[in-house]
Amino acid sequence: MLKTAMIFGDNMVLQRQKEIKVWGTGKPGKTVTGVLKGAENIEASADISRDGSWILTFPPLEAERGLELAVNDGIVTITYQNISVGEVWIAGGQSNMEYLLEYDADKDSVLNGDMNPNIRFFDYPEVSYEGQIEEHDYSRFGFWRNCTKEDLPYFSAPAYYFAENLSQELNLPIGIVGCNWGGTPACAWMDPEYLKDNEGKAWLDAYDKEVENLDIEEYKAGFKANPANDRSNPLSDQMSARLLQPGLSREEQLGFVNMMMSSPEKAKMILPQVGPYFERRPGGLYETMLKKIAPYTARGVIWYQGESDDERPKMYSTVFGKMIQCWRDLWKDELPFLFVQLAPFGEWLAINGRHYPELRHQQELVSKTVPGTWMISSSDVGMEWDIHPKQKKPIGNRLALLARGHIYEESLLCDPPEFKEAKRVEEGIRIEFHHSDGLYVKGDQVNALTIKNTKDEVVTPARISVVNDGLLIPGEFPSDTVISFAKTPFYEVNLYNKLDNPAKPFEVII
Repeated sequence: MLKTAMIFGDNMVLQRQKEIKVWGTGKPGKTVTGVLKGAENIEASADISRDGSWILTFPPLEAERGLELAVNDGIVTITYQNISVGEVWIAGGQSNMEYLLEYDADKDSVLNGDMNPNIRFFDYPEVSYEGQIEEHDYSRFGFWRNCTKEDLPYFSAPAYYFAENLSQELNLPIGIVGCNWGGTPACAWMDPEYLKDNEGKAWLDAYDKEVENLDIEEYKAGFKANPANDRSNPLSDQMSARLLQPGLSREEQLGFVNMMMSSPEKAKMILPQVGPYFERRPGGLYETMLKKIAPYTARGVIWYQGESDDERPKMYSTVFGKMIQCWRDLWKDELPFLFVQLAPFGEWLAINGRHYPELRHQQELVSKTVPGTWMISSSDVGMEWDIHPKQKKPIGNRLALLARGHIYEESLLCDPPEFKEAKRVEEGIRIEFHHSDGLYVKGDQVNALTIKNTKDEVVTPARISVVNDGLLIPGEFPSDTVISFAKTPFYEVNLYNKLDNPAKPFEVII
C-alpha cells in the first residue's frame, strides 16, 4: 500500500531554494511518480526498493503558495493541497522549546490578534519506542496546523514567535517542524555511535550500568501500564498544566515535591523507569522521532535544551557538538543551529541550577568552535523559582534576529553584547564588548556584576557607567582583580544593546 511519511500532508510548507525530498513506503518493484502542481508542474519519480522504501527528489523552487502534490504508484494516488514553498525550520530541544503557547504569558495577545496564514506548524508525536504510536490516540499530532484559535495553543511558543517575526520581515511562508520532548538530554537525540570515541561515552556507560540487571519483559509491561506513558493529549494533562502555567507559588512547588517523596508509586508513574522505552536513554528519540522527519528539507534548526545535561555539565560542548554533527550527517546538509543560552534559574521542584554557569560556558564554547552555530542570550527572562520562563516572545524574536542577520544576510545588529576585553584606564577598568551598539542599562545600576580582589573579598566600586558602548568601572584595583558578570545560577541582567539584546555572561581576571 502506497504511503508517504507522516510529515507530508495538507497545508505543509516546503523549503525554497533547496532540493525537496518526499519519501514513504509502498510495494517493492513498482515506480512512484510525484507531481508538484503550481505555477509550473514539476515531476519526479523513483523505483520502490526491495525493503519497500522510496524517495522522490524535486528540484529547488522559489517561494510559492497554493500548490498541490500528487503521488501515485500506478494504482493508488495520494494528493495533498494548500502547500506553500517558503522557509522551514526544525524546532528541537526539551521543555522550554516544547513549551506550548497555551501556557505563555502573552498568549492572549496572540489568540486575540490577527491570524497569520503564512505560518504553519507540524509537531511529531512524542514516541519513545517502536509501536507506541499505535497504542494511543495521537490524532492531535502528525499534521500541519494553521494559525487558528483552535490550533495555536498547540504551537511551541518560542517557535511561534520566531516564525511570526520571520514571516513579517521576510514576507514568506514559514513552516516549523517541532521535534522536542521535555526533560531530555542531548544524548537522547543522537546516534550513540557519535559518543563512543569521546568523553560523551559516559552517558552510554551510565545507561548500560543501569539496565544490566533489568528484566526486560517485566520492564516493558510495567512501562506500558503506566498512565504517564500516554503523551498523546498534552492539554489534558492537568498536572503538567499546573506546573507550566504562570503563577505556581513556591509553596505549591514544595507541596508537589513532598507528595512525590511520600508516595513512591506516584513518583514512579510520573518518572518512568530507565530502560529501552525511556525517552531519556541515549539514542532513543533519535530513532523514534528525529529519523521519522529526516531528511525533510529545511533551512536550519532552532534549539533550546541543556537543562537535563546538568548531570555531566563539563562535557556538554562535546555532546552537543557531536549531536549537531549527527544531525547534519543525517540530513546530508550543513544545517545552521541557532540556540538559546540557558536562562537564569535558581530552583524548581527538586531541581536546582547549581551547574548552569558551567552549562552556559559550554554552550558558549559550541557557538565559538562549531561552524554555523549562533547563540542568543536569555539573561533577562529567567525566573529564580521556575525552570520555565513564561515569556517566550523575547526568545523567539532573538532567534529570528540571528536568522535574519546570519542566514538571510540582513544588515542588522543580531547578536547579543559579548565580552571583548578588559583594560586598565586612568579612571579604573574599562570593559569592551562586541555587538554593543547603543549599549544601555535599564535601571540605576548594572546588575549581576561582581568584583573580587585577590583575597576573594567583594569590592564595591563607585557607580559603574556606560561610556562609548562599554562599561567604565571607576576606582583603583589591585592586580588579579576578578570581574564576574552573570556567573551565578540565577541573576538579573539589565545591560542591553540598542536592539534590546541582553549581554552574555563573562568572567575576566585583570
